[in-house]
Amino acid sequence: MVKSWAFDIFNYPYDTRPERFDPAAAQELYDWHMESWVKAEEQGYEGVLFSEHHFTAYNVSPSPNLLIAALAQRTSTLRMGVMGSILPFHNPRRVAEEAAMLDYLTHGRLEVGLGRGVDEQEFTKEKIRMEDTREYFLEALSLIEKAWRQPVFTHHGKFFHYDDTTIYPRPLQQPTPPVWMLSLSPATLEMAGERGYKATSAYMPVAETAQAFETFRNAARRAGQPCGPDMVAVLRPTFVAQTEEEARRVGEPALNHLFGLFKDAAVFHDLDNVPEGYEFYSSFFRPFVGQGDLSWDGLREAGVIFVGTPERVRDQIIDQAKALNCGNFFVWHSFGDLTAEQTMRSYELYAQTVIPALRELDLENVPVGQ
Repeated sequence: MVKSWAFDIFNYPYDTRPERFDPAAAQELYDWHMESWVKAEEQGYEGVLFSEHHFTAYNVSPSPNLLIAALAQRTSTLRMGVMGSILPFHNPRRVAEEAAMLDYLTHGRLEVGLGRGVDEQEFTKEKIRMEDTREYFLEALSLIEKAWRQPVFTHHGKFFHYDDTTIYPRPLQQPTPPVWMLSLSPATLEMAGERGYKATSAYMPVAETAQAFETFRNAARRAGQPCGPDMVAVLRPTFVAQTEEEARRVGEPALNHLFGLFKDAAVFHDLDNVPEGYEFYSSFFRPFVGQGDLSWDGLREAGVIFVGTPERVRDQIIDQAKALNCGNFFVWHSFGDLTAEQTMRSYELYAQTVIPALRELDLENVPVGQ
């Protein structure tokens, strides 16, 4: 079985100049996005995953835990989480406590995604040195694990000190909720595999994604951790329409809007001189500044986006699931400036044709790459 998860970075689709922010339009945006997530449960999606970003129109959910708490009251089976909480922006004790609390508010439907963060402008505005983020991130992970797993914990590190401390509540799902790691760089993939976390990939072509997952699986095997299809996921912008012509006519400008936002929000200004610890992203981000094939046809050919008729998208995902031995697809229907009507229809068409086919797919008996 391959699971389909709705993913939403929650782009602001209007004029991105700060002085042109429209509260009435933003209210409408929140309302129809919430409606789309509620319908996702009815349509058979496994869950909904949100993101955390700050300071730009790339994202209007700077506190995604609020979305989880609100959606939990409107659904009963949908799993939900943040993909992911950027630990250098937070006190990890509070991350552990809020996750545990959300586990109860969702009745055990919480998924926890954690990340170090890579968006340069966010760290710059927070006055956080990116060279320090990995050390902080690893200590934060250690503290969160102790807080969840140990009735009383002690922690002494570089950034945090606790003696004989307990958090209330501890998670409903024991010993912890499922933990996902935003995993693009080899170092993070290896760490996720060693710790028994689940790994995600985004924006990378199929061949590079396969290499990333192999790095993760090798680390997991060495550590005696699980590494089957359900331990990995791929995030893909996805637009489904009745015809190929409509998919391109509507989807291409929306994708251009998305990548324009992404470039401003995330891409390093000087890719030849990235901060220490972020060397992987020097090459990863180059296509987004015109140093690679970022065309509509190129992205489709590389498998970075799923666009087209329901049948074409179904076949694209099945092929990738088999090639990557991947049991989870994070389907981003609402990217860029797609309207409520266009997004809702994409959800619906995907649910009618793609979800049933993926549920029948048995990856356990499919050799990787076949």
